[in-house]
Amino acid sequence: MKISLLYYIAFVSLIAGLASGCKKGNDKYFPDPYAGGKAPLGILFSDALPTPNIGGPGEKVTYMVKGLLPYKDTMHFFLNGEPAVVAGVTDSTLTIIVPATASSGTGWVSIGNQIFPSPLFRVSGKVKMDNTFKAGTGTDGTIYQLIPTSDNRFLLTGNFRLYNSNGQGNWLNGIAKIEKHGQFVTDMTTDSAAGRNGSLLSAAELSDGRFLLTGNFSTFGYKKNLQNIARVNAFGKIDTVVQTVIPDESSYNPDGGGPDLSEVNSRDTVSAFNGGTLSSARRVFVMNGKAYFLGAMGRYTQTFYLGSTRTTKVLDYRTVNTVMRTDLDGNLDSSYHYDLSQHVGYDGADGGVNDGLLMPDGKMIVIGFFAKFDKTPVGNIVRLDANGKVDPSFNSGIGADGRISSITYNPSTQKILITGDFKTYKGQSCNGVMLLNADGSPVTGFTTETFSGGSPNYALQLKNGLIVVSGSFIKFGSRTRNGMLVLNADGTLAGAYNNTGALNGGVMGMLETTSAEGETAVIIYGSIRSFDNVNVGNIFRIVLAK
Repeated sequence: MKISLLYYIAFVSLIAGLASGCKKGNDKYFPDPYAGGKAPLGILFSDALPTPNIGGPGEKVTYMVKGLLPYKDTMHFFLNGEPAVVAGVTDSTLTIIVPATASSGTGWVSIGNQIFPSPLFRVSGKVKMDNTFKAGTGTDGTIYQLIPTSDNRFLLTGNFRLYNSNGQGNWLNGIAKIEKHGQFVTDMTTDSAAGRNGSLLSAAELSDGRFLLTGNFSTFGYKKNLQNIARVNAFGKIDTVVQTVIPDESSYNPDGGGPDLSEVNSRDTVSAFNGGTLSSARRVFVMNGKAYFLGAMGRYTQTFYLGSTRTTKVLDYRTVNTVMRTDLDGNLDSSYHYDLSQHVGYDGADGGVNDGLLMPDGKMIVIGFFAKFDKTPVGNIVRLDANGKVDPSFNSGIGADGRISSITYNPSTQKILITGDFKTYKGQSCNGVMLLNADGSPVTGFTTETFSGGSPNYALQLKNGLIVVSGSFIKFGSRTRNGMLVLNADGTLAGAYNNTGALNGGVMGMLETTSAEGETAVIIYGSIRSFDNVNVGNIFRIVLAK
């Protein structure tokens, strides 16, 4: 088949995406209608893997191919986008030398404006897929957050119904607990959780093993009329409490001869967390017996049960903007980002909020696409003090000149990492990734090359200083790094840690952990079809060798 060089990379990505979305149960096989056709220029690669099919930079690799010999002086070979030296051509083979900057993937021969795809070759290096992580087929929908739990497991929240086929007949609907090496935890029974149409965006564990959940849902298990927040026990069941309410007028009819139900109907079993939001909070944090919520929530709602019946609820509404704090039962804290004299939250961000951090000192950093916060110019990033007010000591200056997509913090290095569509931070040139000190100032000496074909959207610094970056980019500088790369602490490409193939999809988060062998590992999750030429089902773990 003749394929234009201009379109080959896009073509390969499309085919990989379609293949990763297929389900084996629906596969049907038909004869190839083009089998036996004449190869363009008489060139045809064998389907057999090259010899060796795994190797490192500088090694010679031989492919089985016919028809190349007449073009040995005009052909070029690329391994996953990186040019390779051709060491030899015969009438049946092609031998190349693996480039120093190569990563795993298919290759191709270029002759004029025609290319000829070659089979997969895996580049060995210090990063590999961790096969001891037993996620299996993963989830059937996006994972928005993964948090470690006090029982040495992980809690997943998202927009999924299944995890490694678990949930058949009783959908998980947005929540699952897994062991530290990926196996599904069967004692997490959620009664279909957020319902068929709901999703869970964030979770925070309480000191007693219960969880606060936020998302887009109106039911959780058998409880209805919720507003995007719920508290559940350690096994995933919603926490409930009995509240006193006004009995319905129909509770007792003295002329009807029926039983007096006034006593029964004066009690209602309801969600123990009495509170909700008009729109979903993107993040929930818990610290010192308080819950912090972040997002474009718009309005906070509580039920006044003493004025309600079992069927008709009296609601109290209060405007909140961007951030709020409550106790663990849902009572709004009017001392945090709230104007008590007006009974309304302060203005908050004048644009979109993407994420945030609650720092160990109780201060919150908020990022997104907003010029002002509480009418103060901030440049897409702001730190709030312990009372929710803009902290002028945060050393971000004029901030970033574009959207900030993600923010992470490493307690070991005490560094903050941000990514997004920005080219300057505090007036300093950068390329969408910036490493910050805890006070918001740029780390001296940190700089990266440019990203092309897309932008970085998530990054995590590890305890050893290495930085894992994901995004929609195709190249980093002049090198092909499709969707993921590893940097040194100064922002330079970390040599042997960039051997893996493309990441296809969007990353919502990463978490540093260890493999079954005790090596440094990172769980990566989101809406991810494949990584390193392997289907992953939205979650996988990589190992980074020393």
